[in-house]
Amino acid sequence: MDHYEIRKYSGWNHHILMCMLAHFFLWHLMITLGQKAPAITLPQMRTLLEVVLPLRVFDIEDVIEKVRRIQKKNHLAFLAHKNKQVKLSL
Repeated sequence: MDHYEIRKYSGWNHHILMCMLAHFFLWHLMITLGQKAPAITLPQMRTLLEVVLPLRVFDIEDVIEKVRRIQKKNHLAFLAHKNKQVKLSL
């Protein structure tokens, strides 16, 4: 669980959730299958989780709204960085 590089709290939550789900799945396999449990690698676990977990289906309005939010957030970050650079040069 300690090998992650994130910038936001939501990314940390996502990472921890995936780690916990993977751990629970391996724990469940070991309890259910005992000594017959397969040795699953991390890429194999990711593949299993991608198949098992439901994927969100986006419609065009959701995608456009998401792009607008990201663009607005990026623009605000750009302006904040630009203002910081101006203040530092004074």
